[in-house]
Amino acid sequence: MVDDEPALRALLAFVVQRAGAVPVVAADAASARQLAARHTFACALIDKNMPGESGLEFLKWLRVTQPECNAVIVTAYGNVDSAVEALRLGAFDYLLKPFEVDALEHRLKLALEQYRMRQEREHMQAMLVQSDRLASLGLLAAGVVHEVNTPLAYILSNLDWLDEELPSLRQGVGLQDTLTLGKRLEAVETTLRDIREGAERVRDIARDVKAFARDSDDASMLVDLREVLDAALKMALVHIRYRARVVRDYQEVPMVLANEPRLAQVFLNLVVNAAQAIPEDGGEHEIRVRLWTGPQGEACAEVTDTGMGIAPEHMAHLFEPFFTTKPRGEGTGLGLFICKSIVEAFDGAITVSSHPGRGTSFRLTLPPHVRDSALPAALEPVALAVS
Repeated sequence: MVDDEPALRALLAFVVQRAGAVPVVAADAASARQLAARHTFACALIDKNMPGESGLEFLKWLRVTQPECNAVIVTAYGNVDSAVEALRLGAFDYLLKPFEVDALEHRLKLALEQYRMRQEREHMQAMLVQSDRLASLGLLAAGVVHEVNTPLAYILSNLDWLDEELPSLRQGVGLQDTLTLGKRLEAVETTLRDIREGAERVRDIARDVKAFARDSDDASMLVDLREVLDAALKMALVHIRYRARVVRDYQEVPMVLANEPRLAQVFLNLVVNAAQAIPEDGGEHEIRVRLWTGPQGEACAEVTDTGMGIAPEHMAHLFEPFFTTKPRGEGTGLGLFICKSIVEAFDGAITVSSHPGRGTSFRLTLPPHVRDSALPAALEPVALAVS
């Protein structure tokens, strides 16, 4: 609550407590900025006319710093123009003084309820993202087992050979000529290198799966799209190998500020979908992945296949939840919906174009990361008593 009148601050605090929330007061915009820089708020009651910075100027700053906060402008000098301006700046509501306590409480409860519902929606969306990640892991399980079994098979066979060869070498020392012994030791060294290579392959596969499966938080980091796309291609290899060849076309692309596991989930979905759209007809099919910098400096990525394409009547529904063209039991209908949600959460966009019988292209654009020391620090929820 930001108001320069002590009596009104006390009344607002009373109303906030009646609405079931914890009131935090500030006498001016400067004090309110300090509070908002340290804590996260569900709602703000802002006096429009205050000494120094006006309520509308503070509202504009608050919408950038805490866009989820529902702001209610309270003023004794209201008019249509200022009400329109407040709503244009993102105010949740506009209330004239003097006001009825019950009316203010009602509107405050609406603001708090909308905030709560928005938080629940974000929580549910996070659960859907994790559910889709686990579904993708189930889809990849057979391929991961195959990829791990191949190096494990020659690791074990080489270990069996070493188990027989080393005792024979110990017994033969002094009886073998130097040349024969040298060749046998060279064979042992080669076998050990093969074992190390196989073990490293198993380690890399386990690392990639673990990185994809971990329950990531919402923290953003600098992400190199080349690394994320390559990791997705490796994990989807079992789906691609017998259907198409992969063509990489990587140009210079800026780093982006995003969540790496979430982006990996997006690319994995797109690559697996591309592979599944290609028939196993023995044709010369390909999956082409591109990276380049757009005309506004944005990072662009594209996954294109030469598969069956998408029917025109399905195009408008592709990103809707639970819509799928796959056979029953083979798709949840959440993959593309979640891809779109993840990309848009990082201020990006995803589009699709398709030609039935010739293939489909999914294109992502993400804003480039720009270092800015003035970015606000992460905010934390807080419960403060009225002072």
